[in-house]
Amino acid sequence: MKIAFTILVVLAISNATMMSKHPLQYGGKRSIMNIMVEVENKIKAHSPLDSIKGVLNSFKSAVAEEQSGHDDVYNAQKTECDSEIAYRRAEVEDANGTLKIANGILKTSTILLKKTQATLGETENILNTVSLHITLINDARKEDTQSYNRGAVTFNDAINAIDDSIDLATALAKGQASLVQVAEMTTKLMKSAIATKMNKAFMQAIGALAQITQEEDSTSAAERLVQLLQTLRSNVEEAWASYTAENTTALGLFSQQKDLYLASQTRLDEAKTHLSSKAENLQGTISTQTAVAQAATNKRSRNQTLWDDAADLCHSFDVEYETVTAGRRQELVLVNELERLAERRAAEQQ
Repeated sequence: MKIAFTILVVLAISNATMMSKHPLQYGGKRSIMNIMVEVENKIKAHSPLDSIKGVLNSFKSAVAEEQSGHDDVYNAQKTECDSEIAYRRAEVEDANGTLKIANGILKTSTILLKKTQATLGETENILNTVSLHITLINDARKEDTQSYNRGAVTFNDAINAIDDSIDLATALAKGQASLVQVAEMTTKLMKSAIATKMNKAFMQAIGALAQITQEEDSTSAAERLVQLLQTLRSNVEEAWASYTAENTTALGLFSQQKDLYLASQTRLDEAKTHLSSKAENLQGTISTQTAVAQAATNKRSRNQTLWDDAADLCHSFDVEYETVTAGRRQELVLVNELERLAERRAAEQQ
């Protein structure tokens, strides 16, 4: 019996050591060592078994009451822990979802921005080329107009020279013109022939004018000269009309080509404006989603830390509960063993 009680003492001391690592709030109401001493004294004093059991049952009730209170506290803690962990898990998952969406939009927007900027660059290059063509067309048309105006002066001068030659031929027929006038007029016609590039058409009239003074029948020669000059005048007018028609056609082609380039320029300007606006919107989207992604990252990090802290704290609650509950079980084991010892001692004393 002494050996058995000694074993209980060793177990009690071991249990007390464990409880010192995880102290309980007993409020000084009970002590397993005091109970063992009290039971031992009652056994030595041959106290009634019911009295010993009363002490032990009272201790059991205190342990059970304390365990019940601890259960309530633990269950409340566990409810709060589960709620906090579930909340933080949901916050982390929400942040992950937001981050995934933001990163997806960022990736797509970045790709679209690069493509848009590349297209915008190509559009600007084409627009510059079209603008250059329009400038070249305007320059060419300006030069062509100046050339036409110079041609108009040339043909007008030629017709005037021919008209003057007709007047001179008429005067020659009447003997009212001098050789000097003939020489001057011949020079004018030669200049007109060169200027209009109609040398072949002018040569016959120029030759007839140069030889008219050598003709015996000056009247007939003058009439033939007038006819030649009138024919030449018609040829020059036809050449002028043809030149004017060609210029009109060229002007139409210039205008048509310019209209096409202007239409292209308008479309390209509109495309440039649209692409510039699109690029600006994409840059705005990238800035916004970058901020969203950063906020989501911060939210995830913050809630993951709080989640980990809650998990650690809740685990410490679990460890504390299991440890202290195990201590109370051990106390009950000791109390039950004391009760068996008391019953055995009572039986021996009968």
